[in-house]
Amino acid sequence: MTGKHRQSEVTLRQSDRLMTSPSQAPPTGMRLTRRVVVICLCLSMSQYDDETYAACNGGVHRVTYVGGIGEVNRVTRDGQSSRVISVDGNIHSVSVTDGVIYALVREWAGGWSVRVYDSEYQPTRSWRHSGGSIFLTQIAVRKDRVLVPDRESKTIIQYSLTGEVETRIPCPILKADHTWLCVTSSRHDAVIVSCRGTVSCIDLSTGDCLWSTVSLEEPSAVCCDDADRVYVAVGGESDTIQIAVLDGVTGKAVFTF
Repeated sequence: MTGKHRQSEVTLRQSDRLMTSPSQAPPTGMRLTRRVVVICLCLSMSQYDDETYAACNGGVHRVTYVGGIGEVNRVTRDGQSSRVISVDGNIHSVSVTDGVIYALVREWAGGWSVRVYDSEYQPTRSWRHSGGSIFLTQIAVRKDRVLVPDRESKTIIQYSLTGEVETRIPCPILKADHTWLCVTSSRHDAVIVSCRGTVSCIDLSTGDCLWSTVSLEEPSAVCCDDADRVYVAVGGESDTIQIAVLDGVTGKAVFTF
């Protein structure tokens, strides 16, 4: 999930308030398994191979996110943290797929870039991204594509893994506001978008909205699991983050507290 606090925690608790789902069996509950405390302005986190990668930004103005050094810190399963990547700019989003790290960076001089690092944390390639703004932006990565929102044209740009623009998917719900993306494991033709109080599933082939919900209270960050469930942080920027779970196929609530 993504946080905007200098010290943030996400707590998962057991709950009995379950709703049935037509496509997946509902989870039996959520419980706290590990707590990761990051002392920085943390805008994004990604998990891979039971390790957590956090995008940490220091010396940053909380409104404009301009200036400072951006870092990716790796937190191991035993809670040890170490800096593995450092950039001149602010890292808005980090995503780890098959051991490859993708970082969306807002640079000091202005403009945006997607930077790619190998499993040894060495830079392998990068490309410029247009259409960014001062607002928090989250990317979504599949094995064969990188998805980045472009608020100016209200599209989601689909890049190849080497940075070529493959297509622009219409996404009218994009506004001048924070935007989060995630992709489910089985649906290669869709992306989940959270923006301005709305969580939607967008068809990547046509741009059609497959489902949308506005019933959640101040939804923000989203992520997906292998069972095509969508986890949504709700409650705005409060210190206590609650989690709602949606069926990734229908958008219906599966689990909430």
